[in-house]
Amino acid sequence: PLPMELVQKPIECFAEKNLSPRLVKLRYDFFEAKRRDLLAASKRARDAILADEKRASENSSQQLEVMARDFGVSKGAILALNSDGLKQERKKLLKAQETEKKWLQSALNAELNQLKALENGKAFAEKEGDNEVERLKENSRKMKELNDKRASDEERKQMEAEARQKLEKQIAKEEFHKQQEEIKRLGEMQAFREKEAYVRQVAAADAKKQAEADKERKREEEYNRTEARKNEMRALDLRRTDILEQQTQQKSAQLADIQAKRDERIMGSIQANMELEHKRRDEFENRQQVEAEREERLMQAKALQQEEGAKRSFQLMMRRKVIQQEANQRMEERRGAILEQHEVTEYRLLEHEQKKERYLDFKRELDGLRGKNKEINVERQRRREESVREMVAEQVRKKDDKIDAMNGERKRLWALRRHAQSEAYRAREQVKSEIMRQRITSKFNSKALEQKLASIMQQDCFTEKLLGGSASMPTLKQASVESH
Repeated sequence: PLPMELVQKPIECFAEKNLSPRLVKLRYDFFEAKRRDLLAASKRARDAILADEKRASENSSQQLEVMARDFGVSKGAILALNSDGLKQERKKLLKAQETEKKWLQSALNAELNQLKALENGKAFAEKEGDNEVERLKENSRKMKELNDKRASDEERKQMEAEARQKLEKQIAKEEFHKQQEEIKRLGEMQAFREKEAYVRQVAAADAKKQAEADKERKREEEYNRTEARKNEMRALDLRRTDILEQQTQQKSAQLADIQAKRDERIMGSIQANMELEHKRRDEFENRQQVEAEREERLMQAKALQQEEGAKRSFQLMMRRKVIQQEANQRMEERRGAILEQHEVTEYRLLEHEQKKERYLDFKRELDGLRGKNKEINVERQRRREESVREMVAEQVRKKDDKIDAMNGERKRLWALRRHAQSEAYRAREQVKSEIMRQRITSKFNSKALEQKLASIMQQDCFTEKLLGGSASMPTLKQASVESH
């Protein structure tokens, strides 16, 4: 089935109850970009796998896979059994086999020649008759001495050959031990390098974790500072609101005091005018009483003047009331303008606060997406490292299988070599015992001995059939091995 990370999701899948469309679009864009990146990486990986499979099929590695599956062994073991090292071991075995065969052939031919000489001597003695018995005995004795001398020389040469073979075995054994020590030393160096690489990886991981922790701590500190600034701005806003309310109350109180004082001044002026009017009226009445006769003619004119004065006073009072009402109306308009300005300021502060909240929400969402992206990248890197580790482990396992197969094949070749040597010694002893038996019985038969020598030399341990093949599988064709 297709992984969920590669399935395309509509934008409605990212919508939540209290999530703004901007954040929904941000989430959708993030996951869509990540999905496309993963899809492109998957396509690249698939193309690489198909190319590797095509290259493997073109390199004729199917024979290795079929043989590994049929014989139940790994491809590394099959390649190890057909490696140059084992070829050299087989060449050494064949060379030693050839040397052993030559030595056995020469030793057996010498024994056969001695037997033929004895057989010829016996026939010659029988032909010459009894007169030549002493001479034949002397010749037989000389021949025996010569044969004994040759036998001692052959034994000495055999001992020298054995000593030489022991020395070669010792040298080969030392070479084998040196190779084993070199392999062990290389393995220890490889293990030490892998350990150092693991320590470096652990140190890098710890440093990365520390960096992540420091980054998280800085993020928390930044968030705390942001919250502190936010709380401080809220406190300043509350303080500014209180100050504005206090200023408004103070201005209202001042306006009320000014209005009261103005009303008092107007009333005082009216009362003063009225008192002045009463005083004038009293004076006028006094003058009227004193000058009644004189004022009698002007009474009507003065009455008219008084009425006009009262009208003017009333008009003046009404004008002052109109002025006061206009002043009160302007004061109310100014108060309304101040309150309206205060509401506008409050609305702007609220709008600024909402913008700030939206910005912080967007920043938190962006930080969350960045963290998720980092986690996804870390998980992908971890999977890559696991794949590399598995590939290295697979290569190490193949090399171990190859080394084990090479060591097993070397042991088998050495066992075949020892078996060939023991068979050569046993064949020579059989020939010697047969010659000795014929000497004792004085019944010499060189043809039977030749047939026996031919049968001994036709044994598998003295021919190339000794190798046959691997102990567990057949040898690959040369073309398929060279192609790998």
